[in-house]
Amino acid sequence: MNDSHYNKFPDDIKRKYKIVYSELLCDNITMFKNKDEKWGVLTSNKKFGVFTSYDYLVKPIYNSVGFNKELKLIEAVKYENNVWNQDKNTFFYFDINGVIVWQSKKGESVRIDNFGNIFLNKANKIGILDKNFTQAIEPKYQQLNALNHIFFKAFQDGKYGIINRNDLNILDFEFNEIFNVVEKNKVIVKKNDNYYSFDFDNNSLTELPFSKILKASSNTYKAPSIESLRFYKSIINSQENTDFDEYDYEMIRYKGKWGIIDGTGKTIIPNDYCFVDFLRNPQYLKVGIGEIEILDYEDEEQNYRTSIRNIKWGIIDLNNNIIVPIEFDWIDEVESTVWVVYKGGVVYYNDDYQEDYWTIKNGKLGVYNLNKLITPIEYDTIKKNWFRIKEYIFVQNGTKYFDDNSTYYDVFTLEGMKIETNKPKPKDYTYYG
Repeated sequence: MNDSHYNKFPDDIKRKYKIVYSELLCDNITMFKNKDEKWGVLTSNKKFGVFTSYDYLVKPIYNSVGFNKELKLIEAVKYENNVWNQDKNTFFYFDINGVIVWQSKKGESVRIDNFGNIFLNKANKIGILDKNFTQAIEPKYQQLNALNHIFFKAFQDGKYGIINRNDLNILDFEFNEIFNVVEKNKVIVKKNDNYYSFDFDNNSLTELPFSKILKASSNTYKAPSIESLRFYKSIINSQENTDFDEYDYEMIRYKGKWGIIDGTGKTIIPNDYCFVDFLRNPQYLKVGIGEIEILDYEDEEQNYRTSIRNIKWGIIDLNNNIIVPIEFDWIDEVESTVWVVYKGGVVYYNDDYQEDYWTIKNGKLGVYNLNKLITPIEYDTIKKNWFRIKEYIFVQNGTKYFDDNSTYYDVFTLEGMKIETNKPKPKDYTYYG
């Protein structure tokens, strides 16, 4: 049974409407692109039991077509001279019956968020339209984003504030930063160098004891998870080293005691670490202890790289319980509860082409599954695919590529049993292999 939403039209319908691509939007409504590179929408109707007829819902005269699931609206865009230019495009919105509900004037565009809010951008100022596309808030803000269904973070004249749907000030425009997560009707805000938790229920500000609060981020491939985005990294006694970029080099840009807080400012992980990092698995965190020392590392090609030392790494859970002892020179997450630990080696920042992450070289590695060491810490290489492992642990000494026709590698199960005979082959246990 084919559950695909793409290219479902019968061949005779494709020929009739010159369709080269199609996508089911909802029920019997499908958008399509024709051979002239124009987009439209077709609707289907059952007739005479099994026979299906197709008619235009939106004619194929547009440069792009989209669909908003929140409001069940079809968006169609015409480019002036067939060239994208937001200030010159014309935007059209249709209901699912093909009736036009709004058409932009030149220089106008709209954005619909996950709450179903319709933001109008006009002359580089932002306001809000109601569900009937009638102006609810005049376009006068430089930035405008929903915090929840009721309140909006707004930016005007260099400062942030909070407004409601009636454009009434809930928090005056005197803040340097307002965070995006509202939890228990509270949000974190920053004024000058101080952070506060703002309580919507009583319009009160409570000062927080942190000198730096950072959004959830990670050195791990495809982390942090969506679940982790409700948390923040917090630092007390932060000292900032502006020689390093805050995104790529966050770990060494901010020196201090690191922990984790939630969207209210409540401490989840105490500020006991020299760094904390999110993983793909939102139940665990990578933490370091020590005084990070920064130095230059010269690799085999005589390239100088930023390196760190004097730090030990471990894994904790969200209750600050130690899962993997904080005694290793580096740790990588490779599966939900599987971590590669390293002793010895050089930890450095790999900024090669299309590579931007911290890693280690020349250390001896082993593997933990939760709090159990399942391989000895004596190997040079682990077989990973897309920074992950699948079903088995393949490890070896030496850095020669894993050869399925050879038996020089070792294989362990995730329970820690070493397989001595009839070894699985690495090529059979890879993602997208």
